[in-house]
Amino acid sequence: FLTALVPSERACRERGCRHKPLLAVGRQLVLQARRWLPGRDLVLVADSGFAALAFLAALSRRGVTIVTRLRLDAALYDPAPPRRP
Repeated sequence: FLTALVPSERACRERGCRHKPLLAVGRQLVLQARRWLPGRDLVLVADSGFAALAFLAALSRRGVTIVTRLRLDAALYDPAPPRRP
């Protein structure tokens, strides 16, 4: 329901505009949806390109649940915490 074009770094350089990375645009879009739907559960399903720790941490602090593939270098040490009823 919400989309944004993210031009490449090269395209921005050729046009003389500032480049905004994909994760920055993605975070901005999800946080906008969070503002529009404050009382709703928000679950984001994304591919492994969005499995960056800073991106996931920023959204989880705002109450957004993210489902993504694990990175190949992911290190899981502890089991998931128990779910709230």
